[in-house]
Amino acid sequence: MFEGGAIIDAAEHWERVIAHAQARQLKAFADLAELRRHPDGHYDDHTADELALALNISRVAANQRLELALTLTERLPATLAALEAGEIDLIRARALAVETYALTAEHATLVEARVLDRAKDQTAPQLRQAIRSAVLKVDPGGEQERHRRERQGRRVVLSPSEHGMSELWAYLPAHQASAVYATIHQCARRAITPGDERTADQRRADALVDLVLGTSTGPAAQVNVTVSASSLLGLTQEPGELAGYGPIPAEVAREIAGDATWRRLLTDPASGTLLDYGRTRYRPPAALAEFVRARDMTCTFPGCRRAADRCELDHEIPYPDGPTSAANLDPKCPHHHQARHRPDWHYERFDNGDHLWITPAGRHYSVHSQPIAEKVPIPVVGNTDEPDLPPF
Repeated sequence: MFEGGAIIDAAEHWERVIAHAQARQLKAFADLAELRRHPDGHYDDHTADELALALNISRVAANQRLELALTLTERLPATLAALEAGEIDLIRARALAVETYALTAEHATLVEARVLDRAKDQTAPQLRQAIRSAVLKVDPGGEQERHRRERQGRRVVLSPSEHGMSELWAYLPAHQASAVYATIHQCARRAITPGDERTADQRRADALVDLVLGTSTGPAAQVNVTVSASSLLGLTQEPGELAGYGPIPAEVAREIAGDATWRRLLTDPASGTLLDYGRTRYRPPAALAEFVRARDMTCTFPGCRRAADRCELDHEIPYPDGPTSAANLDPKCPHHHQARHRPDWHYERFDNGDHLWITPAGRHYSVHSQPIAEKVPIPVVGNTDEPDLPPF
């Protein structure tokens, strides 16, 4: 009935073999560095040059691999073991190394313990988001300080390119960058006219120029920030969740949740379920569509992180046989919406909110329903048994 299963089995096998080989190579890098270590404990600066010559790669590339090897062997040995076992690939191993680089060794170990078990079932972007969330939980004060320090480096850079073109990019706080991009995207969509043959990228580029040079008056787009009631009141340091980006420090979530240009999604800290969603100056879609998108946050295909606000709403049981209700609707990006309706793909949504996808090769992939915020302990305030939360 299903075709291609053996081919996919082979692809999986070789992916594990590649991961195993890469882990062994990283161990060899670390062994050479140890062999070249000076008596004072410092590594020899020219070790990367040896490796670059042997592998016919640049010194920069060799140095990056060497730093990764030392980070994994000295700070994240469980991650290196998972790579050697073929449970994760090099991209995910590098994500753990990069995202925990600024932490102490103790905090890096705690983050690794929180995320590694699930890493084999996550894509690299999903893992990076999980790592950032774990960092915020393990070292919330440190992450807020790192955010304040990085914020000082915000900048806009112009880089000349070829053929009369240039690159313009900005390094901004995540919530501001998300709002800027969402506004550009919205203006680009509004600019579509009959016969417009521009790609989406081209329309966004043109919209940016129009906005900056004053030829367009695009309204500020709506971006979601999720924050628990206890964190919003400053009772906990539970991180917020910025739509399309991931976890952000509680301090930043509180800062932007009070801004009327944002839509804040307030969650119950005891259950993580949606309590309330606010509306901003930009007119929201129908209440049902808004609720479904707020509930699911992203496309419901395994590993897809397309924000729900940029997805289509799909009837699991096709209309009119199926109702237009929250239980029968979920967001899917256009690409995965098409896959869902192909006869060789199977999709099913369960009453508990879980999703099942079956590929043409007969592989089963589940997406489990998650609260939009994690359950957190609610601290006792004064002599009362419960914190003084607003009456939702």
